[in-house]
Amino acid sequence: MENKIISFDIAEIMACQQNRFPMLFIDQITECVPLKYAKGFKLFSYNEWYFHGYDTSSPKVWNVVQVEAMSQVFLMTFLSSEESKGKVAMSNKFNNVHFLKKIEPGDKLELEAKLQSFRHGIAKGNVIGFVDGEKACSMDCIIIVPDFFEKFQHALPQKQIDRTNYNQSIQEFESFKENNFEFYNTDFGIEKIRECLLNKYPWLFLDKVKGIYPGKSVRVIKNFTYNEHFFPAHFPKDPSVPGFLQIETCMQAFLLTFLSLDDYKKRETADRSLMNVQVKRKIIPGETLEIFAFVDRFSRGVAKGRVESYVDGEQAISFEVTAIVVGELDIFKPKN
Repeated sequence: MENKIISFDIAEIMACQQNRFPMLFIDQITECVPLKYAKGFKLFSYNEWYFHGYDTSSPKVWNVVQVEAMSQVFLMTFLSSEESKGKVAMSNKFNNVHFLKKIEPGDKLELEAKLQSFRHGIAKGNVIGFVDGEKACSMDCIIIVPDFFEKFQHALPQKQIDRTNYNQSIQEFESFKENNFEFYNTDFGIEKIRECLLNKYPWLFLDKVKGIYPGKSVRVIKNFTYNEHFFPAHFPKDPSVPGFLQIETCMQAFLLTFLSLDDYKKRETADRSLMNVQVKRKIIPGETLEIFAFVDRFSRGVAKGRVESYVDGEQAISFEVTAIVVGELDIFKPKN
């Protein structure tokens, strides 16, 4: 079986991995050699729930949905083996994540995943996506199967949470106050967030801003309650926040840093790359994610920066990001 090329329909995919509606983002696996590679595709229809969570006349497939689709095809490279079939897998690290083409309703994203190694429950590899033969997205990834991984971990004594990074994020955020940057600290709830972002239910994942220096930094929180639509699907017996929604929550915090500027409020944006994405802990219902987003450079509509997030002072998800304000670069292009 391990050396035979096989294919999977949707029922067979669900027998291998635990993703379910509305969190399943592949339709077929057309070709797979377990523990080597998998090829498949995702069709995009305007009827899907996430297209309606962004106020724009030109709907697009969110980049984090592309990340999740790539991840799920990559899962099939090792969860298709008899030993791993049906196991829970958790995102651990993504790197060199690039988004090269706008994907729209009616498009077909064809994905090719290669498994470089799978040892002690740690899967390493890469994925490339194409639309109409044109490269659309790509990434390197590390995903863990906890059932296998934990067998090779030595039992460690319980330690108190190290809040060093959390305290450093607070200090960096508060340093802007010393430089007299404009500061909003109160009365910045969901209504003001919606004055800045185009996101709306069910694609708005910020609840309240604790502090903001427009164009520089933001400190924001997201409460995760079991009433949110994704928990029953991810997963019924052990609910947790999907990794791609953790990324999206932090991305929205980063976008808010510059979309809070008067000249950029409610402008359309697009992510271009994510680097060194590290998913450091599981987030479950009843927890609050506190996010610090920092802009290192913002020029001609291109924003580069970092995001750090925490649950009760413990590191959660972090990454480096490059995003753009759609149409802004066109202003600076030479005119013929």
